[in-house]
Amino acid sequence: MTEKLPLWEAAKREMEEYQFLAGPELQPKWDVSEKIAINAAVSGRFETTTSLEEYVDAASSVIEAGACGVHIDFSWMTDKQGRRLDRDIPPVEAYSAVLEPLRARFGNDFVPNLNVLHGTTFDMCMSPARAGLTEVAPCAPGHPEAFMVPAIEALEAAGVKPELAVHSSGEIELAKRKLIDTGILKKPYNWLLLYGLPFNVGRTLVSGTWVSDAQDMTQHMFLMVDQIRKIDPTSVISVCAAGRATLYMTTLATMMGLHIRIGTEDTPWKYPNSDEHLKDNLEMFNMARDIAGLLGRTPATANEYRALVGKPTR
Repeated sequence: MTEKLPLWEAAKREMEEYQFLAGPELQPKWDVSEKIAINAAVSGRFETTTSLEEYVDAASSVIEAGACGVHIDFSWMTDKQGRRLDRDIPPVEAYSAVLEPLRARFGNDFVPNLNVLHGTTFDMCMSPARAGLTEVAPCAPGHPEAFMVPAIEALEAAGVKPELAVHSSGEIELAKRKLIDTGILKKPYNWLLLYGLPFNVGRTLVSGTWVSDAQDMTQHMFLMVDQIRKIDPTSVISVCAAGRATLYMTTLATMMGLHIRIGTEDTPWKYPNSDEHLKDNLEMFNMARDIAGLLGRTPATANEYRALVGKPTR
């Protein structure tokens, strides 16, 4: 019970017993999850050619190092035979060529994350999901509604977790209005912040953001995370290492208790303040894992990530 004293006596005693700091135990622990899901997007998008075998090698290296999942995207990629991987090979065939050796080696110890954007028909685009090749698939709310809405419906029907790829804050509102308010998207909502990449025209299928320094990077992330939390505070949010911001972006996300996606698909650079290139996906994964460890977080397993996004464990 607090002692009752007259003002001047209370002031006199306070000065005599003056303490600059209160006890450190008065500060509660921060709400930052110990586990962090680190996915890797292993496409060599900034290279001129690649091969399906190189995808297997890149994915294997990060899974061995502790990545809970790998994202595979053949967009605009050409193999050493001159074939466009996203156009000249059927999606199920191309993805199977990568996933079958990975499954043979790692079983269910990783979560496959595949694009469903390419094909001459809608059904061809959805074929990897319907064939059971993927557990998670990204789709941007800013894509044309005639594709985006039925794509999310098809993913939900196939038991594949949609990942809302957000390139700017406007796409968050689109997701709310077209997918969440309509009941098409099921909880837990799974968001992927992919901003800071340069765009070449003023209006595209998705719109980008201009991130020229750490202040821009931080302001954009705080804004988008706050907007998502207003929609649903339990949402799962991952942030991509993208563009010049590279691992600075995912370091901030790690500090904020979010999850991250690294990899050479979205940036070739090792640091924002130099032109030094990353050696490979494994180098970037190891850097991100070490940063997480220094910040008190440990990589989630594939099953821990499945549970996080509402998928059954395997």
